[in-house]
Amino acid sequence: MKYFLQFKREFYSYFFSPIAYAVIGASALLNGVMFFLIILLLSRSEMTTGTPMEMLFSWILFWVVELVLTPVITMRAFAEERHLGTFESLVTAPVNISIIVFAKYSSALLLYIIMWLPTLVYPIIISTYSTLDIGPVISGYIGTFAIGGMLISIGIFASALTKNQIVAALLSFALIMMLFLMGLFRYADWIPAADFFEQLDLIGHMEDFAKGIIDTRHLIYYATITIFALFGTVQVLESRRWMR
Repeated sequence: MKYFLQFKREFYSYFFSPIAYAVIGASALLNGVMFFLIILLLSRSEMTTGTPMEMLFSWILFWVVELVLTPVITMRAFAEERHLGTFESLVTAPVNISIIVFAKYSSALLLYIIMWLPTLVYPIIISTYSTLDIGPVISGYIGTFAIGGMLISIGIFASALTKNQIVAALLSFALIMMLFLMGLFRYADWIPAADFFEQLDLIGHMEDFAKGIIDTRHLIYYATITIFALFGTVQVLESRRWMR
């Protein structure tokens, strides 16, 4: 019950501010432009490889949405509480810190999922005019939501470290970019641990998901980062509770 009440409070608060509408609108615009360009390119005879949904989950605008909008979703999680002076009452309330963290995480994750819901119309459009392979579509969304869950947890952790929302967003973006760029070291053959970095390559992961390949190693990796980030958030808040 305490979790549900906290979750309800956190989720509704997104729609009492412009954040939810801005995030959903920006995502819909970027994905809409990307889908239009994909259809335009595939309509040309020289473009014979790839499917619209496969390209949707692997193009650069996909990563713009992931890397830029997720920090916007999470930046207010704890930073706003500290800025408004409600942080003290939050951490001293008769509610377990873990419940508070998970409520904020799950409400941000739900907003993230809602952000992607408008793209469900794309498979419907494709199936109307051509044959649609539903397998890669489902795996593509699984990959999108799994990666999003990981990035949201990093953003929640970043927000717990500062009382400024802009700083929280920038810190979250920096941490996410570090994670994102680590995977690119797989292309550096001169690095002895290139095989290790290949396992961290988010771009390669999404290419697999977009093709219908669900690698449980990727999902375990996302779950591990998510758990560590949320655990770190709880520890940060607990330390601030005792330091007050």
